[in-house]
Amino acid sequence: MKGLEIRPFVIEDTDQVLEVWSLAGITTPQRNPRADLQKKLRHSPESFFVGSLDGKVVATVMVGYDGHRGWIYALAVKPDLQRKGIGRQMMEQAESWLRQQGCLRVKLQVDEPRGDVVGFYKKLGYEVQPLVSMAKWFRVSEDRH
Repeated sequence: MKGLEIRPFVIEDTDQVLEVWSLAGITTPQRNPRADLQKKLRHSPESFFVGSLDGKVVATVMVGYDGHRGWIYALAVKPDLQRKGIGRQMMEQAESWLRQQGCLRVKLQVDEPRGDVVGFYKKLGYEVQPLVSMAKWFRVSEDRH
């Protein structure tokens, strides 16, 4: 989309980012999105990007890289601006950052209830792989967030 500015997240973006995440439906009851932001700021804040139009945050993407493979997280676009190329631009930014780090392979996961976005990622060259994804939630006391 013309006029989209993609830049690193700054703390002043917090409330707008939380709104985008909520509107885009990527928050879950098991997680504290504000705590997720704080954690990202402690660990590689340079790989958390926001997209803004006229100074308002309308999209986000987080990137992770462990020296072995890259990961895409928290791609979100305000619903009223979806299907206008913003998600593609955010993914291009994330992939560009990973390439600059020397990353050769990038992965992402789509939670099953959000399967409607699989087509978007396929158009960007991602393929569904026959993998078993496993997870374990650690209980963390609220005072540690």
